[in-house]
Amino acid sequence: MKNTVEDVKQIIGNQIKVESVTILGAGNHCEAFCINENLVLKLPKHKKASDCLEVEMKVLQGLQNKLNLEIPNIVFNGKFENGNEKFVYFVSKRLKGNKLSRDEFLKLNKVDKEKCATDIAKFLFELHNQKQILPIKRKDLALLHGDFSLNHVLFNNDNLPCGILDFGDARVGNPLSDFNYLLDEEDDEEFGREFGLQVLGKYNDFAKETMNS
Repeated sequence: MKNTVEDVKQIIGNQIKVESVTILGAGNHCEAFCINENLVLKLPKHKKASDCLEVEMKVLQGLQNKLNLEIPNIVFNGKFENGNEKFVYFVSKRLKGNKLSRDEFLKLNKVDKEKCATDIAKFLFELHNQKQILPIKRKDLALLHGDFSLNHVLFNNDNLPCGILDFGDARVGNPLSDFNYLLDEEDDEEFGREFGLQVLGKYNDFAKETMNS
């Protein structure tokens, strides 16, 4: 199922006056549209994606004001019909910030690189210690972003992390899973394995501080 601009207007037109719609991107599960330049609409492509979107909404709503970096804040949500099925959708505030390439990151000074690693490590540590949002039955498991890549990190004008996008794969699992992309030396979207190890080291420092406090 692929949604058009007219579909978007029909789906959310009863909740908000739609003055502009632009396509932000599309994956295997969802499409994202920018509404009125400052909102983001996520629409599922199929029933499984709709189910995942419900989990994403629950996670985003449960995480508000609990993390050091900004995450999408849901403004409203609803359901729309496709054939004989009903799918969910949500509209969130569009986060400000820019992507940072590996080349751009490598040009930063040592202090800013370390600050980037610290901020990301703190975000992951705080995320993994949210115990009440999804059911967690084992102590070695945690709430995960599920697709944590630097492609989903926004940076401010000082080239420091300011926001995290796309919680569509949020789930419970091994905390180390959220480091898979960061530790991949070959992935051009990441900053290199050395940076990933730096993030992991600071993450472990946060864990030690918590245990000793």
